[in-house]
Amino acid sequence: MKAGRKNLRRAWQEGTAVTLAENESIMQVVTLRGSNLIEVTDGEGVKSLALIPAKFQKCFWIKNGNFVVVDASGRDEALESGSKIACVVSRVLFHDQVRALQKSGEWPNNLFCVPC
Repeated sequence: MKAGRKNLRRAWQEGTAVTLAENESIMQVVTLRGSNLIEVTDGEGVKSLALIPAKFQKCFWIKNGNFVVVDASGRDEALESGSKIACVVSRVLFHDQVRALQKSGEWPNNLFCVPC
């Protein structure tokens, strides 16, 4: 048995620091489209569809207004080829992680977070 979900929960409970890789960006969830599709928007207001991997299903609940880290490495190629899915969710951000990113300066200037 793989320990994918167990490791997700462990990383969430430990509160590991979030660092963004080269092709990763922070996006906000606009709407939920189906079982594993969400519509996200970036800091410039560009909307796109993102795929939620199976390891996040039944482990984290994603709502409208939440922030996620997406891997958009093949975004341009996917849009040119006619695919509707442009990126894949790599991490779900929680309130503490959002605050830490805002204080560190890695937060996009155009994305606004309403305090809870």
